[in-house]
Amino acid sequence: MRSGTALVIKGELIASEDVMIDGLFEGTIDVKGHNLVAAAGSRVHAAVTARTVTVDGYLEGHITADSVDIGPTATVEANVIAKHFALEEGAQFKGAVNTERARAAGNIARHRLRPQ
Repeated sequence: MRSGTALVIKGELIASEDVMIDGLFEGTIDVKGHNLVAAAGSRVHAAVTARTVTVDGYLEGHITADSVDIGPTATVEANVIAKHFALEEGAQFKGAVNTERARAAGNIARHRLRPQ
């Protein structure tokens, strides 16, 4: 599925296929097990859940994915939870990154702190 550059979408997007956003999207995007691409020139304001997220445009919100790649033309203002995170030279990123390794360490620490 691919949106057009003049298209404005507001709401909840759930797809069982790869999605490319070329226009403006506001809301939530759930493409678990699939890929999301925010193309150059796109503006996405969303909570995103996907297998992989590639951003070449603008994305603001929250990203949960196995892999996140922020391209050299991207601007991202988001908190990210991902196993793999790549920030290419030239990209702009503002937010927190939590890898699965950090999440696992936090779960272990919480488990150790529980009264037995």
